[in-house]
Amino acid sequence: MSKKLAAVIDIGAITARIKIFEINAKGKPKEIEAVRKYTGLGLRSYRSGVIMPEQVDELCKCLKMFDLKCREYGVSKVFCVATSAFRDASNAEVVIEKVRTRTGFKIRVLENSMERYYQGIAVQAIYPEFSKMIANGTMMLDIGSGSLQASVYDKSEFVFSQNLVLGSLRISGMLADLENRTTHYEEVMEEFIGQDLDDYHAVEPKGITYKNLIAFSGEIGFIKRLAGYDPMDSCIMTKEQFMETYDYLLKTRPTDLTLHDNIPSTISPLLLPTALIIKNMMEYTNVDRIYMPHASLSDGIIYYYCYKHLGLKAAVDPDSYIVSAAKHLAKRYRCDKKHIEFVENAALSIFDSIKKVSGLSDRDRLLLHVAVILHEVGKFVHSKGHSDAAYSVISYTNLMGLDKDELNMCALVVRLYPRDDPYDSYYYSILPSDQKVIVSKLCSILRIADSMDASHKEKAKKISYALKPDKFVISCQSSQDMTFEAWAFEHRCGLFEDVMGIKPVLNSRREI
Repeated sequence: MSKKLAAVIDIGAITARIKIFEINAKGKPKEIEAVRKYTGLGLRSYRSGVIMPEQVDELCKCLKMFDLKCREYGVSKVFCVATSAFRDASNAEVVIEKVRTRTGFKIRVLENSMERYYQGIAVQAIYPEFSKMIANGTMMLDIGSGSLQASVYDKSEFVFSQNLVLGSLRISGMLADLENRTTHYEEVMEEFIGQDLDDYHAVEPKGITYKNLIAFSGEIGFIKRLAGYDPMDSCIMTKEQFMETYDYLLKTRPTDLTLHDNIPSTISPLLLPTALIIKNMMEYTNVDRIYMPHASLSDGIIYYYCYKHLGLKAAVDPDSYIVSAAKHLAKRYRCDKKHIEFVENAALSIFDSIKKVSGLSDRDRLLLHVAVILHEVGKFVHSKGHSDAAYSVISYTNLMGLDKDELNMCALVVRLYPRDDPYDSYYYSILPSDQKVIVSKLCSILRIADSMDASHKEKAKKISYALKPDKFVISCQSSQDMTFEAWAFEHRCGLFEDVMGIKPVLNSRREI
């Protein structure tokens, strides 16, 4: 593959930026130019709940300038995304259409889970040793303008992630009225931040010994600069260096940061909230240094594109963290581990065996994998209506890397798989047609995979799968009686035959 050019346009709460990348023959991207333009969308949308017409005008001017930059370079692929300022605006759809008709750019509004997922990919791309780092307890703080994402890794696995409405711009905007009403504004801000972080600590997994803290945000480059580092480089800041910078921010008003330290007036009020969040987590994790990567959402998006479409090799498959997070969630809800592992192996083997005729994609396989792992989380809540309870648990779970539609499909597969007629559901009826097809097929696979271990005793051994012109044969051996499993399989195979067009058959032979 010859070199190609791609661009990512990131419309944030404060600025819009374009990064242009050159992608080499091995699929590896290299940034060749970046341009940032102030828009201030989030300054008003967080308060008013809408993006105003004058802000739309400013954004369109900015995007037209970016379009000229793309034409200048001959860029062949452009990704245009927006984050929290659009997510929180009630008129986002109208604004997206205005922008499309005036500039030609179709903005994709990233949900929080996808924004954080791409940011995580960017960090992993910067640190080749990332897989070694997370062998020990590691906390990653993604401090956005509108919210904070705290993610935990341990024993080389993704363990947990939680989103808090604690973005630097949101905090600054919400508390702005207090600044002139108290001489202890910093203490009030610390109490405000500390209250939400205490809620986070209450649900975070316990027993993790932290060795690493990774923190990044759009404003953190200025904190690095105040500490004597190049804001465009990744650095490791010691606890002492950070506390010196933090103390300086405590003593210095935002206007003085602008006058004396040449920090933009739109950024200076955001540095103390950002530093307060880092300080709180640094004290909680008890680490003696902080990794501050120069990582951006744009980097994560382009790396993901190169991983999935251009053959770039990742040290760790980013999707593996989605599976890992699902397994830790199942553990928290005390699911039957052996049963889950049996059904997981069976379902994925079935998927792979029939992929040529199923019309399903690799992404659909990931959704099935998550659904299988979580298909019994509802039993912790209610044993009788466990599939309905599981639907609620999954729907309200923050699984980074799955968007809202994908998470809903996983939840629906879990909700519908035990039902004799999964089509007879309001939630199924309101799905778009393409999602109905995927949910039906994944549900049919889970139904027969789960039936193969209906007794939860993992009786079937030496399982093989064979796709034939008129049927799909599953053969196994067992030293135990398989009558119950055969009965369950017979009663659960109808949907599979209906949606796949092939009849599943279970052949079990008594192991001697």
